[in-house]
Amino acid sequence: MIFTQKQLFIGTTHIALRAESLYVCKRNPQGVATLETEVPYEEVLPVKSGEHRHIPTTQLVLTGLLLLFVGYGPWRDWLATGEAGFPLYSWWVILGVNALAIWLRFEQQWCTFRLQTAHLAVTLAGRPWQRDAFRALVTELERRTKTYLRDEYGQVNPLGFIEPQLRRVAWLRELDVLSAREAQALSTRLTGRRTTDTLKSMGQELESPYLN
Repeated sequence: MIFTQKQLFIGTTHIALRAESLYVCKRNPQGVATLETEVPYEEVLPVKSGEHRHIPTTQLVLTGLLLLFVGYGPWRDWLATGEAGFPLYSWWVILGVNALAIWLRFEQQWCTFRLQTAHLAVTLAGRPWQRDAFRALVTELERRTKTYLRDEYGQVNPLGFIEPQLRRVAWLRELDVLSAREAQALSTRLTGRRTTDTLKSMGQELESPYLN
């Protein structure tokens, strides 16, 4: 799965889900990579995402009123004479500059997407038409990561070293790759015990029984 976003004056962000890793590359407008990293799925979880939106409505309204006030005279003269003079052309330039500034602030400050893993955080422009694609990327990243970890590390061998495998099972449970029942079943298969808690009988602590 690939997610690509281009931002004016900033460059391009490219995110790809590969077979064994998450690939992220940021390039400036000249095409030079300013950030390029590949994070193995072992170092991705937990995955967090956020959509932040803070549009200063009052500021936009005041800007619009100011533009109307500045453009009232040039537009009145143009309607009266039918000739567009320098003041009207200047007003159009001011309008264009403000529209560009609002668009840049909308993409870079007011509306953003944020993807965060255990060792990486990426901020993207919060474009409404890319919201579904971004959410699909986050969902697929978490699903693919858990599937990879389950396939690579979710198997145990009772004939091998038990302690490292128990730590691996606990690690997978902590990352929510394995459910509590699955982790318990694997631990029981390794140790032969349903639980590692000690039992008490007549004031003495006894080891939990082994399962045949």
